[in-house]
Amino acid sequence: MPVSATEAWLCGDRTIELSPARSFLLGILNVTPDSFSDGGKFAGRAEAVRQGLALLEQGDGVDVGGESTRPGAVPVPAQEERGRVIPVLKELRKERPEAFLSVDTHKAEVARAAIGEAGVNAVNDVGAGRWDEGMEAVIAGNRVGYVCMHAGGRPQEMQKNPVYGDVVAEVCSFLRGRLESLTAAGVGPERVLLDVGIGFGKTVQHNRALLEADWSALERPLLWGLSRKSFLEATRTEKRMKDRDEALDWWNRELLARRQPMVWRVHDPRRVAVAAGFR
Repeated sequence: MPVSATEAWLCGDRTIELSPARSFLLGILNVTPDSFSDGGKFAGRAEAVRQGLALLEQGDGVDVGGESTRPGAVPVPAQEERGRVIPVLKELRKERPEAFLSVDTHKAEVARAAIGEAGVNAVNDVGAGRWDEGMEAVIAGNRVGYVCMHAGGRPQEMQKNPVYGDVVAEVCSFLRGRLESLTAAGVGPERVLLDVGIGFGKTVQHNRALLEADWSALERPLLWGLSRKSFLEATRTEKRMKDRDEALDWWNRELLARRQPMVWRVHDPRRVAVAAGFR
């Protein structure tokens, strides 16, 4: 795999320079009662804002989500999701006007509110624009950054029996098709990051194949969301590691060795940064 140069990710009027030498660390803030790792910890506004500010100190930005997408999660109405994320995003923007803020949603209504009321820089969409037909227009009209992810189904059914003929080829084809659709809708590729969707409708073997694949043909940087995912337990067991954090660090080193610009979405940016040698 060739070493890539620094690549730009355009997010509104802001340009994020992604370097092969140091991944951009996007902290995870779930303001939900039922997320798989930290559900309920930051459901209160004060606790959520406090955690968001801490993540901004530790990393490069924060991604705020108000609907769990863990396997089996129950959908949340847009109004309820807005009520969870918008006040937190607005307060974070007030406290840190320069901060990089992202909203984790597949609903156009929530994305529109986060952009208009809190000035988020990017939208992280697990539905890749397929779960809400209005999403592409929102992204195109507001010129924000966009994370387009492959999911093998909705949370309620995605892990029941995921089957692929060739998981790498199928995910690659899907992401290429979404890039074409976004471009046709007016969202330039320079605004898009791609996410292969580790843990979203995949087995342990599928996840490993996706992690080991070469994605350079897509010609866009990837966002990797590995933090605390259940597939890390297999790596921990195989390599006799003490916990999932150690397994995450192992995969992060593997990814860094490829010398490709990328974003890591993580729960604990400071610990990850130290383990990766960023500080």
